[in-house]
Amino acid sequence: MTIKAFHRSPEISARASAAAFTLLEGMVSLGVGGIALIALYAGFTYGFATIDVTRQDLRATEIILQRLERVRLCSFNQVTNTGVNPLTSVEYYDPPDQTNGAGGIAYTVTFNASVPASGTLPDAYRTNMLLVTVGASWSSGNLQHSRSMQTYVAQNGIESYVSTGGL
Repeated sequence: MTIKAFHRSPEISARASAAAFTLLEGMVSLGVGGIALIALYAGFTYGFATIDVTRQDLRATEIILQRLERVRLCSFNQVTNTGVNPLTSVEYYDPPDQTNGAGGIAYTVTFNASVPASGTLPDAYRTNMLLVTVGASWSSGNLQHSRSMQTYVAQNGIESYVSTGGL
C-alpha cells in the first residue's frame, strides 16, 4: 500500500490564503472608514460652531462701533446725556427679524462715560475729557461672552466741527 501526499498547487494556496484574510481586511477597512466618517463629522461640527461664534463676536463688534460712532457725532454735553446715549440697551443679532420673534441672540449693551482716573492724563487736561467705555455681553449655549471698547472724548475735540460746521 502506498500513501500519496496531497499537495496543492501554488495558485490554489495563494488564492486560499488571500480568501482567508478577506473578512479580516473587510472589518479593518470598515473600522477605518467609520473612524474617518466620525472625524469628518466632528470637523464639520467644530467648523460650523467656530463660524457661529465668530459671527456673534463680529455682530457684537458692530454694535459697539455703532455706539462709538454715535458718540463721535455728539457734542461734549450730549455724551453723558442718557437720552442720547442710554446706559443700557438691548440689541439683537438680526434686528429686522426681531419683530417676528426670530431676531436671534440678544446683546446687552452698556455705556459708561466718566472722567479718566487721576494719573492717567495730566490733571489740567483730564477734567476736559471723558473716558467712554461701550460693552456688549451675550449668552450662546452655556457660555457667557463679552466684548468692550474704550475711547477718549475731548471737550474741545472734533465734535465742534460736526455740531457747528467748523470754527
